[in-house]
Amino acid sequence: MSLLTFAWVVSAGLTFIDEGRTPPESAFPTVPGPALVKSVSKQCASGGCWREMAIETGSTAETKELINEMDLSQERCGARNLLTLIRICTGSGFEGKELGIYLRYDY
Repeated sequence: MSLLTFAWVVSAGLTFIDEGRTPPESAFPTVPGPALVKSVSKQCASGGCWREMAIETGSTAETKELINEMDLSQERCGARNLLTLIRICTGSGFEGKELGIYLRYDY
């Protein structure tokens, strides 16, 4: 039991040390057609790193409709992973005909 506890503490501890980690691309929500994914990138700043997907849409109205369809009007965070004590948060922002969706870890 103590070996299992030690392994869990090490796993959780290493999670907090690696600020450059980002959720996998597979964690992005499915993009409905006819929206076109322009790019997927990794961004970093003083608060850590995140993945960002840029989606090209036809108009501002279509961008807003896509946000509602993908349920991204507010940031959502999943359940905490008991092994690492982190969860994945998903959110969005838009400017004109481009929607940006991000994934980040919440510690």
